[in-house]
Amino acid sequence: MKRQLINSNLWIEQTRGHSFNLDTVLLAHFVKLNYKIKSVLDIGTGNGSLALYLSEKTKAKITGIEIQESRYQQALTNVKLNKLESQIDIILEDYLNTNFKDIDVIVCNPPFFKVDKSSNLNQDDSITMARHEISLDLESLIIKVSEQLKYSGKFFMIHRPDRLIEIIRLCDQNHLTIKRLQLVHSYLDKKANHVLIECSKYGKDQMIFEPSLIIYQEKHQMTDQAAKLLGGHLNVT
Repeated sequence: MKRQLINSNLWIEQTRGHSFNLDTVLLAHFVKLNYKIKSVLDIGTGNGSLALYLSEKTKAKITGIEIQESRYQQALTNVKLNKLESQIDIILEDYLNTNFKDIDVIVCNPPFFKVDKSSNLNQDDSITMARHEISLDLESLIIKVSEQLKYSGKFFMIHRPDRLIEIIRLCDQNHLTIKRLQLVHSYLDKKANHVLIECSKYGKDQMIFEPSLIIYQEKHQMTDQAAKLLGGHLNVT
């Protein structure tokens, strides 16, 4: 299925279960890229939607890394569909096996959930790998990101608030200072279900807590804040 990216002039081809979702749009909107950067890594690029969004924010070289063959092929197709081959490279590789150095910006929408006996795993292995820490766990991700970022390089990530303490601890252990946080709530009176994070390698201990993003003011009615972000689309996927 071919569709236009939300609030974008770019297009994407996607299949059911492998489409971009609200996480992608939230992270793309949260990322700030200055004009000086030359290199961006998108870890777990999936069908390439986040890399496409970022291409509208920067002229820097963007490299999308994907471990799954089917998603890698989709990303290649979407880069070609938008004629962005000169700016976006897609690599089929396990991120933990890469050896990039001195990267300006790294972005990631990682698997959110640990795998244990109580895990409710999807029968589709590709979806399971995207959602659960099978090939990429949080600690390994943060260690690798810190190794590959240049001094003062930026790391942007979306994750679950219930793992924020773990994220803060791992970032602190690996020279990544959290500079910005933003919580995302489905409704004002509901607990947050996402947290957006910006880190700086060897950054100063000074953090901005952005105003929370509320998606709905009532059932099927978006807040003005979310409608501006999502273009009024109730169903992102």
